[in-house]
Amino acid sequence: MAGPGKGNYNVIRDFLRRHGVPVRRAFRLLLLALAGFGQTAAAGPALRFVAIGDFGTGEAGQYRVAAAIEQVCAARGCDFALGLGDNIYEEGVGSAYDVQFENKFERPYAHLDFPFYMALGNHDNTRLAAGDGGDNGDGDYQVAYSYRAARASDKWRMPARQYHFSAGEQVGGRPLADFFALDSNPLTAINPDPNPHFSYTTYGSEQFQWVQEALHASSGRWKIAFAHHPYISNGQHGNAGHYDSDAGILSEQASGRYYKGFLEQSVCDKVDVLISGHDHDLEWLKPVSDCGKTFFIVSGAGAKTRSFGDAARNASYWQADATLGFFWIELDGDRFTAAAYTVDPLTGAPTQAFEKSLQRTP
Repeated sequence: MAGPGKGNYNVIRDFLRRHGVPVRRAFRLLLLALAGFGQTAAAGPALRFVAIGDFGTGEAGQYRVAAAIEQVCAARGCDFALGLGDNIYEEGVGSAYDVQFENKFERPYAHLDFPFYMALGNHDNTRLAAGDGGDNGDGDYQVAYSYRAARASDKWRMPARQYHFSAGEQVGGRPLADFFALDSNPLTAINPDPNPHFSYTTYGSEQFQWVQEALHASSGRWKIAFAHHPYISNGQHGNAGHYDSDAGILSEQASGRYYKGFLEQSVCDKVDVLISGHDHDLEWLKPVSDCGKTFFIVSGAGAKTRSFGDAARNASYWQADATLGFFWIELDGDRFTAAAYTVDPLTGAPTQAFEKSLQRTP
């Protein structure tokens, strides 16, 4: 009597022969199918973008970095840019029709044919002194510019002070990445906004609720938050909770202590990476225990340069100060690749200074 394995084989063979299907070909296809059984569906095309902050000067440094981005994107591909705040130096704009949008954004990036997803910086919200972060009405004009009908291009994307967008698509319709633009300014301002809506207790609570809901709804393989102020940094501003400590800024808000708590409760260990600016240098920093798996990129060298405050303050994969530059980033399935480019201040020529790939942590 034939065993169950042989008997089943004979039944399948006879069925295939009666229906004119070549047995060897059918079993070869079956083996190929079984080889892929249980594996994750293949991802869609890779997603590529640049991260650039502290750029809105309208001066030579901004144009040099723009020229370098154009070269890198022509060679490696770019789907969009993340604009990490301080979009309009030194004191932001006075209306959605301010000529500075033209002089400090549209013209410098005229040759870049992709959208910029923007976050607000402290210089975008100036009240009493440049960069004090205390007039969020100025920041609202930058949101309004996103909806202005008559403008030089539609590259500027800031649908709200904080917002979410998805990019890339995998098989089955799941986004490759979800991006979360945070508004760090009302939580860190040197001169608090007199409008009570922008107080830490009100605005911070509202933004916390928004982040929680947005992350809960996210189905993206990658989750990426971006904001102007960093959680940790080896630059002169330093780590949240101790911002500008050498300058004697001691208030809970200005030191970034409120912001530190906000990040630890909202995005730490929930997003894969937090990308920020504020310090005018380039840093790829390793995760720290208080923020779980999340790692950090600081890319604030889009027009200005500055030396480090303490290069050994936080462990890094790579960092560079006193140079113009930006990060080019690629998401390909579960692989995150970032390349740091420094930029010649005279010619705008980019130099790839570092590149590293990481596998996504589930």
